[in-house]
Amino acid sequence: MSTPSVSSLGIRDFTAEQLIRIARLFASDDSHAGQVDLTVTERQRISLDSNAHLEVWLMVWPVGSTTGWHDHGQAAGAYVVVTGELIEESRRGGSVGDLLLEKGDERAFGAGHIHNMTNVGDTPALTVHAYSPGLTEMTPYELVDGRLVPVNP
Repeated sequence: MSTPSVSSLGIRDFTAEQLIRIARLFASDDSHAGQVDLTVTERQRISLDSNAHLEVWLMVWPVGSTTGWHDHGQAAGAYVVVTGELIEESRRGGSVGDLLLEKGDERAFGAGHIHNMTNVGDTPALTVHAYSPGLTEMTPYELVDGRLVPVNP
């Protein structure tokens, strides 16, 4: 199956549902596993499509790999788990929420969402992510005294 390009859609602002649908469309392409090296030891991202208003990425998650706490700047996003098992940790106020994600699970989030994702499965994981607008910044955070604090660049 050949996934169509989103570069010519003519849309500048994408809703959460549109981002989920785009991630689902790209995730439905069965050729992704053949496009990546599943023996890598560090997390990788492969651009599937992009323009100034939208980016779509295939992420490869080796066993135990993690993103660390981060946000996506002004970009909203969505992702679909293609294979594997991940946990997304999110903090709202003072509480931490963990969400176990498996094949077929999907999630959308708004700009400024801070989270940490980790492959907790026994095999590499693949996910497809859609971001709008395109990613121009990501802020890393560290947990200090129970609070997330931006890491100075």
